[in-house]
Amino acid sequence: LRLETRAARRLPVPGAAPPRWRVRSSPRAPLPGMGVPAAGSRAGEAGRPRPPPGGQERSAATARRPARAPPLSRPAPAYPGRRPVVKATGPTVAADMAQNLYGPGVRMGNWNEDVYLEEELLRDFLGRREKGQLLVQRSRRLKETLLRQTQLSVSEDGYIHFGHQVMVVSPDFPEPADLFLAGDLSLCLTPDEIKAHLADELEVLCGLSAARAPVPVGRNTFVVLSVDGSDVDGQVLRFGQSFCLGTRGGMASKLLFLSSDHRTLLRPSPRPWLQEVFLAAEPSPLSCWQAAWPDPQLRLEQEGAPVPAGARLLLRHRHSGRALAVHRHLLLRTYFGREAEVAAHTHLDARRVEKPQNHWLLVTGSPRPDGATLRDLPPPPLPAPAPTPGPCDPSAAPRGASPGPGAA
Repeated sequence: LRLETRAARRLPVPGAAPPRWRVRSSPRAPLPGMGVPAAGSRAGEAGRPRPPPGGQERSAATARRPARAPPLSRPAPAYPGRRPVVKATGPTVAADMAQNLYGPGVRMGNWNEDVYLEEELLRDFLGRREKGQLLVQRSRRLKETLLRQTQLSVSEDGYIHFGHQVMVVSPDFPEPADLFLAGDLSLCLTPDEIKAHLADELEVLCGLSAARAPVPVGRNTFVVLSVDGSDVDGQVLRFGQSFCLGTRGGMASKLLFLSSDHRTLLRPSPRPWLQEVFLAAEPSPLSCWQAAWPDPQLRLEQEGAPVPAGARLLLRHRHSGRALAVHRHLLLRTYFGREAEVAAHTHLDARRVEKPQNHWLLVTGSPRPDGATLRDLPPPPLPAPAPTPGPCDPSAAPRGASPGPGAA
């Protein structure tokens, strides 16, 4: 440390003025044994006493003296504003060399503290793994729960009943946009990834999306429920009747109800800025929906008729009057991949008819063991055309024969 301090004091400070050498005012006395220099020599002139500083003679001598040349510029240091590092020998260099020479088995520094920290981290990891609280375990458990296959209800008479487990499917339709999800899309719950990992239950106000899921799983299975409890399980659902759609997401927690509310600045739809659709914890007027016939000319005639399973219909929100819609060209990055966004908005064409974005199907289970849903069944065969009478048929009248009087 002393060597470094002395070396630093000897080095010039960058940007400081050059040192000025001090001139002695009194002559230096000659050493003993040396003669007095001659009067005309340069040594005699140096030994001659000089006038006191500050006088007129001093000023005149200064005026006659030529201007001093400026000192040579010194090279700038490698790091401006900082003094150059001086390499010193001693304990510092020994410690640096020891770090390069000693192997990993040599204990240096706070080795005891590092050993205890490693043991504590290992014990914490083993404890969280035994309890199933690791992030990879929570993620695997969430996927297994939401993607666990479920069993849909089978309709014996071909209609939707209260208490049935159904899938809400948007049938395929051509989209003018270039990037869109084609095929049948089912309504699915989309939990937030971070909130789902922190808790074992689904968060309140869970999001929704539309994904390609032809097989019924926990995240796309809904239950048809009554609004006030007056309609018991087993009764037929009719057009214009209010009902709720609830889901558990494959978990043993309480039901979450499909709900929607008017658009606000704090709660709009993420992409198109429309009315948001979400899952609420409690049934309310915001979770009431009605089934409507897609053709507006036959809508009043079908009011009160049973809702057939697998038929096209509109899911209209009773509180706001807007229909449930899927936007295939607006994709969301969810925990399960890229999926289409779902909102509450009525898309009308030039004839004031709802577009295919608002068409949905309430799909039930397949009565056959080889199919999972009603959509897996083959289409019914077309009816055979009626046979045309031939020329040899006695019931056919001959050509050119006029009908009898009783024909009129």
